[in-house]
Amino acid sequence: MKEGNSVGELTGQAVVDTVDDIDSRWLTAALTSSGLDVAVGAVSAERVGTGQMGSCFRLQIEYAHGDGPATLIAKLPASEADSRAAGTLGYRCETGFYSEFAHRVSARLPRCHYVAADPAANAFTLLLEDLAPAEAGDQIAGCSTEQALAAAVNVAGLHAPTWNDESIRTLEWLIPDLTAMPEFTGELLANATAQFLEQKPVQPSTAQVLQQFSDRFAQWATGRRTPFALLHGDYRLDNLLFAPPGAPEPVIAVDWQVMSSGSPLRDVTLLVACGLSVTDRRAAERDIVAAYHQRLLELGVTGYDAETCWEDYRYALFQGVFITVLGAFVSQATERGDRMFTVMADRAAAAITDLDAFALLGS
Repeated sequence: MKEGNSVGELTGQAVVDTVDDIDSRWLTAALTSSGLDVAVGAVSAERVGTGQMGSCFRLQIEYAHGDGPATLIAKLPASEADSRAAGTLGYRCETGFYSEFAHRVSARLPRCHYVAADPAANAFTLLLEDLAPAEAGDQIAGCSTEQALAAAVNVAGLHAPTWNDESIRTLEWLIPDLTAMPEFTGELLANATAQFLEQKPVQPSTAQVLQQFSDRFAQWATGRRTPFALLHGDYRLDNLLFAPPGAPEPVIAVDWQVMSSGSPLRDVTLLVACGLSVTDRRAAERDIVAAYHQRLLELGVTGYDAETCWEDYRYALFQGVFITVLGAFVSQATERGDRMFTVMADRAAAAITDLDAFALLGS
C-alpha cells in the first residue's frame, strides 16, 4: 500500500475533503501513485450508503489512456462537523490499517487503490475496490448459517497472521484494547446500560444479562489475555458484503474503523450470536467455530486446540452486548437503529445464557 505522497507532489493536494475535488487530474495522479499506467479522461460520482461518520461515493471512470477499474468507491470524511469530529479515531484507524497493514492479512477485504490522511485537518481519502453486486448484510433480518460460516472463516484470515504477535500492541492507530482503561470503560458501560434499559424494549431475561454484565465488565475485560490478535472490532452483518451464490469469494469485510487487539473470538461471537436467529445459532455455532478453528490451523496457528477455541468462544460472547449497548449509546437514535440494537441485545443475551458464559468469569 502506498501513502500517496507522490500524488501530493503532483497535485498539491494528496487528501481531498469532498467529492467535488475528485477530478480527472487528481484521480490520474492517485491511480498512478498506486502503480497504474493510466490517464483519466472523465469521472462522475454518485453517493452510496448512509454512513454517519463518513461519506462514500461510487466513481464512474473513463480512461483517455491505459486500463484501470471502471468504478471505484471513494470514502471521505463526513461533511457535517459534529459527525466528522466523532469520526476522528475511526479515520485514523482505517487509514492506518489500509496504509500499513492490510497487505499482511489473509481476510478478504476491498483492495485499496489509494490512501492518504491529514490528521491536522481530520481529513482522509480512500479509493477502494467497488464490490458490486455484493450486498451488505442486514443485522435485523440476520443471515444464513452458510453465510455466517463463510464470514467466520474469512475473519480467521485477519487473526492468524497476527496471532499473539506483540508487535501489534505498538500500532499507534489502533483503538486501545479493553485492558487499557477498564475502570473508565466500565463507568461508561454502566451509564450506557442504564440508558439502554430505559429506552429499548428488550426481554426481561435480556435486561438481567445486560445489567449483570455491566456489573462484571472489569472481570471480563481483564481476564483471558491470551490468545490475542488484531480485531476488526465490529464484525457484524452491516459491515460485511455477501456475494451472489456461487461466487468464489462469498464474503468481504468492510468498515475497518474500530480495530483493536484482544481475544480473536470476539469477532466471531459478534458475527454469530448477533447475526443468526437464536434457533439457527443453537444448531450451527459449534460447526461454525470448528470451521473457524480449522482455518486458523491452515493459516499456521499452532498450539491451539479445538476445545480451547470453543471455550474462548463462550468467554467472548459478551462482545455482543458490549458493542450493542455502547453502539446504541453513541449513535443518533433512528427507528432502524432502535430495532437493530434491541434484536442484537436479545440474541446476544440468549447466547450468553445458553452457554452459561458468566460461569467463565469466576466468582
